[in-house]
Amino acid sequence: MTKLSKFTFTIVSFICMLYVLLVLSFNHGLQGIHSNIFHHKITQITLSEASNLPTHWQKLLFIDNNLVQSGQYYYAVLSKKSDVLEVVKIKDVLSEMMMFSNIPLLLLAFLAYLIPFYIKSRSDRKNSASLSFINNETNKLLKSYNIAPPENDGQNTLSHISVALNELNKHVKQQTTQNLLGIYQDKLTGLIDRHAYLEHLEKQLALAEKKQKKQALLFIDLDGFKQVNDSFGHSFGDEILIQVAQRLATVVRNQGLSQISETVKLELNLSRLGGDEFSIFIEDFEDENRAIDVAQNVLHEIERDFVLGNKVIKIGASIGIATYPDSASSPNTLLQMADVAMYRAKTDGRGIFRVYSPEMGNKIRRYHYLIEELRLAIASQSFTLSFQPIVNVDDFSIDYFESLARWNHPVEGPISPAEFIPIAEDSNLIIELGNWILFEACRQMSAWHNAGMNKVKMSVNISGIQLKHLPVYEWVTDTLAKTGLPPTALLLEITESCLIHASEKIIDDLERLRQQGVQIAIDDFGTGFSSLSALGNLPVDIIKIDKLFIDQATINPKYEKILNSISDLGKQLDLKIVAEGVEVASQFELVKNLGIHCVQGFLISRPESSYNVGSKVIRNNLNHIALTGTGVCTPKSPTEAA
Repeated sequence: MTKLSKFTFTIVSFICMLYVLLVLSFNHGLQGIHSNIFHHKITQITLSEASNLPTHWQKLLFIDNNLVQSGQYYYAVLSKKSDVLEVVKIKDVLSEMMMFSNIPLLLLAFLAYLIPFYIKSRSDRKNSASLSFINNETNKLLKSYNIAPPENDGQNTLSHISVALNELNKHVKQQTTQNLLGIYQDKLTGLIDRHAYLEHLEKQLALAEKKQKKQALLFIDLDGFKQVNDSFGHSFGDEILIQVAQRLATVVRNQGLSQISETVKLELNLSRLGGDEFSIFIEDFEDENRAIDVAQNVLHEIERDFVLGNKVIKIGASIGIATYPDSASSPNTLLQMADVAMYRAKTDGRGIFRVYSPEMGNKIRRYHYLIEELRLAIASQSFTLSFQPIVNVDDFSIDYFESLARWNHPVEGPISPAEFIPIAEDSNLIIELGNWILFEACRQMSAWHNAGMNKVKMSVNISGIQLKHLPVYEWVTDTLAKTGLPPTALLLEITESCLIHASEKIIDDLERLRQQGVQIAIDDFGTGFSSLSALGNLPVDIIKIDKLFIDQATINPKYEKILNSISDLGKQLDLKIVAEGVEVASQFELVKNLGIHCVQGFLISRPESSYNVGSKVIRNNLNHIALTGTGVCTPKSPTEAA
């Protein structure tokens, strides 16, 4: 009902009420006119003096009462006797009778009606002012959030506010969802991040504990992803991660593992933990084969080709599986145990999965223990260097020494480089350790160089971590300057996988070092993913054939043919070939007959301390060193080699 219709209804109602009161009061006054108090108001007139009023007025105002007019007054007829009428002036009835009988009632009725109307009117004005204020504030909010205000045609203020509040409510919900996405969602892949995933795991494990259910978790780490980043750049790497996330989401849906968040509408059982690490959670783990089926499905999806533009890229994945409550009972520990199992999968060959066992936990504890011990050993310089000679196959003259780090632990004794070097590389401690190795090796070679061995080089192994994180040219030249070793007396050994995937900056630095006289060797040649055509573009002087080929060549003709091909390749590219791991005379004769230049192995010499090199090589070959600038290291007898 509009304001106008409400007002009209109020006026009509009030008029009707007045009318009813008027009629009732008049009739009541006529009935009480015969009382002694008002008897003097009655008068008499003849019929000839009176004239009747129109009947419609009588019916409307006074209903059944007869009214007459005599002169200038109107009378109400009380009785009639012959031609004489007993009458009373209507004026007297109204002025006297109503004043004492129904006027108080009329006033009370009027006040009873008027006061609520006044209160309501005042309340309406206040409400209107309040609504106007709220409407203005609402419009300000709409404007601050850049929301178009709703159309106001045909709407009152309250409707406008209602529509505006509805728009604000929708905007707040959207903003809340976006804020939650900003907190919990991985920006690159759109999956939930590690923090949100751990919160989800905590809730799920609590439910599993109540219902006595088993659950499982897959820790997925990509194989070969770092090489993609190094070779093609981070934009390619990011696209790979996006596609991996999409494939894993498909696996989760197809395997019936999906659980979507009601608030942010994200998949809760799939997460990107960081870098190239992902995880899938299995809520119901009644059958152990369930997790294995999921893992095999993931491996199949990841191994499919990734097509980026005109490039086809292949990567793999290693997966660790941990179960609740067998492996762990808390989210962080469960994730850690799955990580341990994933690490075992990588060490066992990559592209496979492993289920966590307590024995793996012992290995990871050993891993972290050695990291801490390595830090202490590096800080206290508790390492030593051993030196293994590489000799020419024709006259056994020493071509160079390979420097090898040795760690004699104060409690455990000697710890193998095969154990601590990979840990140093994983933890980036190889950077500090490598700095010490390069400096000590150059310092020692500088001393031997000054002692007359000026035709011998010192070989130092450089890891991919060092190449990536250090300015190679400045680092090496600065070390040479500090130790006084000529660049021509230094050889850097780099594994073929590191060289193949090295950046242009690293390749340029290595080429600048070669121009200074430093030589570069490819270590463990044949075990990586080398493209032979790439050898023509790499800054390489020496190829070191991995021990595997030497071991197999004497028993497998195919390996002998491979060695022969590598030897021919070296001749064609003017590269020196070195055979590693020569331990018996038959191997020595084989590589010599194949035209390989140099050999290294226990048949010639085990790694020796600097003291033993000084006493066995330098002191016993002073004359030869003085004439040739190098020493001689002849093969040992079979007994000595063993």
